[in-house]
Amino acid sequence: MRLMQIQNRTRQILVNYSFALAAVLVCTLLCLPLRERVDAISLTMVYLAGVVIAAARLGIGPAIFTSFLSVLAFNFFFTKPYHSFEFYDASYYFTFSVMLITSLIVGSMTAQLSRLLKQTRDEERDTHALYDFARGLSELKSKEEIIEFTKEFVGNFFGGKCVFANELSNNSASQLCDNVSDASVIITNRSVVADDFSKNDIIMHRTFAGLASSAIARAEADEKAALYRFESDNEHLRNMLLSSLAHDLRTPLTILNGTLSNLFKHRKSLPREGVNELTSMSIQLNRLQNFVANSLRMASISSGAIKLNCETYTIQEIIGAAITRIEPQKENRKILSTINGVIPMVSVDGALMEQVIFNILDNAIKHTKPDGEIRVIISNNVDRIEIAIKDNGDGLREGSEQYIFEKFYSDREQGHNNSGTGLGLAICKAIVKAHGGNISAKNVEPPERGAIFAINLPIALKLSTESAINHD
Repeated sequence: MRLMQIQNRTRQILVNYSFALAAVLVCTLLCLPLRERVDAISLTMVYLAGVVIAAARLGIGPAIFTSFLSVLAFNFFFTKPYHSFEFYDASYYFTFSVMLITSLIVGSMTAQLSRLLKQTRDEERDTHALYDFARGLSELKSKEEIIEFTKEFVGNFFGGKCVFANELSNNSASQLCDNVSDASVIITNRSVVADDFSKNDIIMHRTFAGLASSAIARAEADEKAALYRFESDNEHLRNMLLSSLAHDLRTPLTILNGTLSNLFKHRKSLPREGVNELTSMSIQLNRLQNFVANSLRMASISSGAIKLNCETYTIQEIIGAAITRIEPQKENRKILSTINGVIPMVSVDGALMEQVIFNILDNAIKHTKPDGEIRVIISNNVDRIEIAIKDNGDGLREGSEQYIFEKFYSDREQGHNNSGTGLGLAICKAIVKAHGGNISAKNVEPPERGAIFAINLPIALKLSTESAINHD
């Protein structure tokens, strides 16, 4: 590509100087019929006109070449003896000098004025082009429309084909980048690529690329905003439906629960099969009531209606209450607690934080074998309290760590009989986040099995070692 550019430039220089030679030849042919009729000094004006034309059309170099060539032609054809570079009249030294100096001055000034005029016209053209390009981009909404408009407009402006850098192969883009200062320019991965650029063309290209990149970024931002509004509206609608459904179900479920309680009072008079059916119905009813409660709680959290009623607690007290509450569900599973170091008191909403611990323990019980083990480990990490709830179940599905706290996401193996509704962990995340903490989940390092849910809470109340509660 570099060699091709040199060849193109050399060819253009040869063409310009050929036109300069032709201009001198034309001036000579025009003056020859007048050689014997007009004073030779007057014919220098014709050559001066040729210099002016060459300067205006071809630039300063060909104009200087025309000036020297004109003096030689005038000497050869119009001073005696003709067809010789000798002359009889010594005054022609002065004539030739004046002719050459005048030609150089006039040619130089004409070339400069011509260059300034061309520059002004190019700037006016570029200004109109940029205005039209910016106006066209402002009327487009989608990224695809902006790309197609850019390709057509910039391609027409430079008289070539316009492509985007991310449409090229890596080798092509690398080759173009090697010649960025001379021929091909790549600004960003959305920039336009063109060949044989002048400095002004490079500036225009970069301006086009910048405008196109900004327009694409604006279109992408609009698309993301529209998608966010759509998702937000869907989320709002979902929360409304959940809340409405939960409210409608709460009363009949309470009635059913009361009816089952009355039936259990007469279980001695019922056959064994009937008692088993009632027990199964009671379990499913409790699950449904938990779903309703979680739905109402999630709807309240999502709407921003949740308010923290923070008081000072020992975290062990909250964990103990959650373990006691879940005692009927654990069957033969062991729930053990370990405390590492001195654990300060924290300022939290006790009821909500107990619900967080309960939900995680409930999740662990669902995915742990009946004789499994669940450990609750409490640690003091400088300015935060860490609560790790570890089970020895089957662990999390690979890659699910980043989605496990989303609403309605099944956190363990698909098809698990004990899979919940996917609201419990989402509620945990929202409550912990409201307290300024964070929650995460991961699998236990092999060769062990199971999952670890870690909660980090800020220590709101710093106590001395003497006043801190040590349960070691």
